[in-house]
Amino acid sequence: MCAPVLRGAVDNVRCHLTPSRVTFRTSPGSQNSGTAGKEQGSGAAPAGPLLRGPFRWLFIAGIGDGIGDDVARALLPVVAVAVLSAGAFEAGILNALGLAAFLVLGVPAGVLVDRWPRKPVLIGANLVRAAAVLTVPIAYAAGALQLWHLFLVAAVISVADVFFTSAHSAVMPTLLAGDQLARGYARVQAVQSGLAVAAPGVTGVLIRIAAAPAVLAISGLAYLFSAAVTCALPEVRTPRTPGPTGFWAEARHGLVFTLGHPIVRALMGSVALVNAAGMWAAGAKVVFVLNTLRIPADQVVALGAVSAAGGLLASLMATGVTRRFGIGKTKVIASVAGACCMLLVPAAPALALPAVFWVGLSGFGWSYSVVLTGLAGSGIVARLVPADLMGRAMSSYRLVTLGVMPVASLAGGFLALLAGEAPVLWGAALIAAASALPVIASPLRHWQTFPEELDVQRTTRTIQPVES
Repeated sequence: MCAPVLRGAVDNVRCHLTPSRVTFRTSPGSQNSGTAGKEQGSGAAPAGPLLRGPFRWLFIAGIGDGIGDDVARALLPVVAVAVLSAGAFEAGILNALGLAAFLVLGVPAGVLVDRWPRKPVLIGANLVRAAAVLTVPIAYAAGALQLWHLFLVAAVISVADVFFTSAHSAVMPTLLAGDQLARGYARVQAVQSGLAVAAPGVTGVLIRIAAAPAVLAISGLAYLFSAAVTCALPEVRTPRTPGPTGFWAEARHGLVFTLGHPIVRALMGSVALVNAAGMWAAGAKVVFVLNTLRIPADQVVALGAVSAAGGLLASLMATGVTRRFGIGKTKVIASVAGACCMLLVPAAPALALPAVFWVGLSGFGWSYSVVLTGLAGSGIVARLVPADLMGRAMSSYRLVTLGVMPVASLAGGFLALLAGEAPVLWGAALIAAASALPVIASPLRHWQTFPEELDVQRTTRTIQPVES
């Protein structure tokens, strides 16, 4: 993707479920800047190195998953354009198929993930993605690769992604608790950002040695590695609390909870606006940078690594920055700073230094801001959603935060046709700045740390490892 997406480092909300309704408990401490956050729940996981427990298997498997995602995301469009002579329209379809399943299957997948054991879902999703990706080099070697084949592969990967991300979000809170959950998200984000920095350069070198379809085999092997490591993850069983029964009743339960909780709704709205801003500007930015700013294509590709470096730096600094400024202030400041960074691209023609400098600074700053706002208080949602509702709640969350992306991309592209690229880029900065408003309008703006008395996992954590 052209811009970082808030996908894994989602925030959570605290609630109590009864058979008839969802009730939210708040206290003065949840709105103060630190008193509640200093309490430690008795049910929290003991402090210690994260990678000594079962989480290490999920963490290592995530490395394989990240490599598979980054290589597939980078090479599928290249194969479509360079090998199969696809145009911009076909490339757009390919990108849309990569997100379509989150709109169509997001909520139903959450229901199934809450019903099924999560470990087999993680393994199965990786195996499906590996099988889909590996058909591309095989078809290429046989001289049978066609564009419809890439469309099918992108769609299959998208469906598997929905189930994988839902199950991954549901598993994390069963392995880590309290502050460890936030640290775990930061570790995962640091690895993802590091891979995003390295992937463009390594992939560029490999496609000079071998054909792009052949290099996609690396993606398939990475997914297989992730599946193999996940086998070492202990299975967990989540006791189900009384609630609605029936597939669609359960789906509605998760959706109503996510949309109805004031803090989850604020976090979801902020993330959705960040993602919308990135996708609104994505197409217009490429055209503006290449045609208006006249930056060579090879430099544009190299700037992708610069942008990813901003995300990597944010993942390393997020814990310290959030501790100093607090969750609420960090999120608001990061949103406004990201909007300012976006302004540098349309303003580049009027600035003194070469345009490539401002585009690079814009990408670096935007990625830094996106990752920082995602990791500021990361794990909030997971600490507020009951474990047996996690799959449905997170799928509903992603229905909004990821579902807005293709809509924003199409809207930004259409406006660019009518008014040109520069107005679209100015508009993207306004959308990015607006991402601070849901946080400002909610109790989050007062949060220094997460109020421990709101941690639903502290009192309901009854998950026990099961021998697999």
